[in-house]
Amino acid sequence: MGATFSTTTSYNQYKNDFELVIRATKDLEHLLESGFGAPSGKTVGLHDKITAAQASHDLSSDTVKKLRYLVTIRNKLVHEHNFNKLPDRAGFAKSYDVVEKELKAKLSGSSSSGCVVC
Repeated sequence: MGATFSTTTSYNQYKNDFELVIRATKDLEHLLESGFGAPSGKTVGLHDKITAAQASHDLSSDTVKKLRYLVTIRNKLVHEHNFNKLPDRAGFAKSYDVVEKELKAKLSGSSSSGCVVC
């Protein structure tokens, strides 16, 4: 793994919903790819990356549910013509913060080599 991640960013600093959502989901995508080995590339969607991370790192169903919520909101904001505002900005930011902490905790818990013989 070896990836190093910065401390939690407060996404409440962004006044624009688009910036909040895009920055948060870009950070999640980076975390899934570099910390959880999720596939990268233009043809691999965030839902696919979540599925890969879930399978390889035994993510809890609650974490996966929150991740899928964040990505679904991102997809709606980016792709649906009349979806231009977060329905629950504080809820989105809180969900992101919780998921980010859970993922980073999972990584730090698995940072030991796990070698019994060493």
